[in-house]
Amino acid sequence: MTSRNRELQYIAEDSKRKLSLFKRKRGITKKIKEITTLCGIDACSIIYDENNSQATVCPSKDRVQMVLDKFRSFPESEQRKTIVDHEGFVKKSIEKAREELKKEKDKSKKNEMNNQIDHFIQTGEFDGNVSESDLEDLSSLIVTNIKEVDQRIEWIQAQDESDN
Repeated sequence: MTSRNRELQYIAEDSKRKLSLFKRKRGITKKIKEITTLCGIDACSIIYDENNSQATVCPSKDRVQMVLDKFRSFPESEQRKTIVDHEGFVKKSIEKAREELKKEKDKSKKNEMNNQIDHFIQTGEFDGNVSESDLEDLSSLIVTNIKEVDQRIEWIQAQDESDN
């Protein structure tokens, strides 16, 4: 069964939330055991929840203490490199979203310019509501397209010469 993309949000129904917590704790524990065995690394988890006064630790309290001691033995600057707090996670997510948005805007702009070129080729008319920067972008796209066409022509000619 594949996982579905779901928006994460608090589970309001108490019984469903407790069941989800139970299943996810079991899953995390299993993954910790798998990664330590398969990759030969030290890893642990400590999970506190509202239903238990004792924390759930994996793989064992002794191993968790060993991993924490090992972590604390690193200089503070090294420790901070590996810690991801909520704020850092959100900042990285926002930056990633901004980069994706920029790529999509660039892609949309290029499609818009291609549509304008196609419209001009078909009708001979040019939309007069274009700014100077749009004209520069259009010019740049045309130059790029011409270079691509020239490269394709050269490649086809080279293929024809090698076939003869």
